[in-house]
Amino acid sequence: MQLQMALSATATATKTTVHDSSSPAESSGVQRKLRGKSAIWSRSGPPLYWAEVYCSGETLNGRWIHVDAVNGIVDGEDKIEAAAAVCKRPLRYAIAFAGNGAKDVTRRYCLQWYKIARSRVNVQWWDKVMTPLTELESIATGLGSINKDNAASNPAVGDKQLIGPGNHSHLDHISCSSNRSTLEDMELETRALTEPLPTNQLAYKNHHLYAIEKWLTKNQTLYPRGPVLGYCSGNPVYPRSCVQILQTRQKWLREGLQVRANQLPAKVVKQSKKVVNSELSETSICDGEEQSEANLELYGKWQLEPLQLRHAENGIVPKNEHGNVEVWSEKCIPPGTVHLRLPRLVPVAKRLGIDFAPALVGFEFRNARTYPVFEGIVICSEFKDAILEAYSEEEERREAAEKKRDEAQALNRWFQLLSSIATRQRLKNSYAGPSCVSPLKEKLSSGKSGMGGNFKDEVKRPTIMISADGHEHEHVFPVEDQIFDEETALRTKRCPCGFSIQVEEL
Repeated sequence: MQLQMALSATATATKTTVHDSSSPAESSGVQRKLRGKSAIWSRSGPPLYWAEVYCSGETLNGRWIHVDAVNGIVDGEDKIEAAAAVCKRPLRYAIAFAGNGAKDVTRRYCLQWYKIARSRVNVQWWDKVMTPLTELESIATGLGSINKDNAASNPAVGDKQLIGPGNHSHLDHISCSSNRSTLEDMELETRALTEPLPTNQLAYKNHHLYAIEKWLTKNQTLYPRGPVLGYCSGNPVYPRSCVQILQTRQKWLREGLQVRANQLPAKVVKQSKKVVNSELSETSICDGEEQSEANLELYGKWQLEPLQLRHAENGIVPKNEHGNVEVWSEKCIPPGTVHLRLPRLVPVAKRLGIDFAPALVGFEFRNARTYPVFEGIVICSEFKDAILEAYSEEEERREAAEKKRDEAQALNRWFQLLSSIATRQRLKNSYAGPSCVSPLKEKLSSGKSGMGGNFKDEVKRPTIMISADGHEHEHVFPVEDQIFDEETALRTKRCPCGFSIQVEEL
C-alpha cells in the first residue's frame, strides 16, 4: 500500500513537471532525474514524503539531493531524523521509489543507526525482498532512461547499436550512469562506517561499530586493545573489530583448530555447575579425567593453529587413548582415512580383517549425565572400495534373509488361521449331531410357553437341525434358495422346512 502511495505521488509530480516543461526532451530529462522518497513533509507530523533530485554538478560524479518543495528545504537530509524524533515517530525506513523499483537509503538520513537497528525486520529477509526492486530502480535512474532516449532519437536502431562505431558519446554516458548506483552504494556504506560516537553507555552494548569493555560477555575479549576512538563516561571506546570470540579447546577442535603449545588461557570464567554440567562432562570424557571446579579455560583465535593429526600408516587408523576417533567435523578426520556413516559396518570390517575405529561425533545429555554418540567407523582410504563392496553384498544377503523370514512367518500365520477355521467347522459339525436332539426338543417345548419369540432366533443357528414344527429330519439346501452377500461374504442357505443357516466363505 505504501509503495502504491509513493508511486502515485511520484506520478502526480511527474505529470505536473511534464505540463510545465517547455519541450518533450526537457521534460523527459526532468523525469529521469527525479525519484520519490517514502518518508513529503507534514506540518502536523513527521516527514512522510519528499523528493530526491540527481545533480551532476554537486560533485565530480554527482549525487542525489534532498528536495522538500512543500517547505522550501533543499539539501536538508540531516534534519529528517530530528523532525521524526520530535514527533515521537523514529525514522526506521527511508525508501526511494523510481519507475517500478525501490531502494533502501535509510543510511543517508539516519545518523544514529544503533537506535533503529533493533526495530527493523530481519536483515537477510529485507535484503532478499529489496534486491529485485533495487535492480529495477537502478534501471529507471540509469541505463533505462538512456536506452529510451536512444530509441526515441533512432527508432530503427536497437540496443546493440550502442556499441558500434560512432556511438562513443553514448557509451560514455552509459558508463557514467551505470556507475551512479555504485557510487550511491559507496556513499551509503561510508555513512554506515562513520557514525558519531554515542554519548550513552548503554548504546555500546550491541553497537555494530563501537564497543566498550564494560558490555563484553564472558566469551568475548578485546584483542588487540586499540586504537582508542574516544571515551564515554571515562570508559575507552574501541572499534567493534577488536572484539574477539573465545571458546574452549574442545569447541575449537570442532572447527579444525588447536591451541598452540605454551599458550595461557585468554580468560578463565567460573560458572554455575548446572550451566556447564554438560560441557564439563564432555571435556572430562575426552580428557579422561574429572574436573572438580566449574572453571572454563577460554582461548582466542590468535592462540590457535591448524589441527595437526597423525597420518594413517600401514593400514592402521590412528586412535586416541579411548580407542576411537573424534570426528567433530570433516576437518578432524586423520589424513589418509575416511569416515563411513553406514550402519552395521563393524561386522563387515571384522570379517575382512580391516583395522577401524568407532567415530565419536558428539555427546548427548540425558538423566543428568553425558553420553558419547558414535556414528559409523573410520578406516584407511585404500580399504574404502573393498569394504563398501562387501557391505553391499552383506546388505543383499540380509535383505534376502529378512524376506525369507517374513514369508515363513506369513505362511505360519496363514496355517494357524486355516487350522482355526477347520477346528471351528469341526466343532460345529460335532455339536449338530443326533445326540443334541433331545435337549433341544425340551428347550423347544419350554420355549413355546415361556420364552416367546426369543427361541425362534436360536433355532436358526447353524448347529440346530430341527424344523420349525419340532420334527427331526435331515435338512436339504437347494442351490436356488441360497443367497450370497458380497459385502459381508456370507452365504445364507434355506431348507424347505424353514430352517436357515449362514456360512462365511473365504
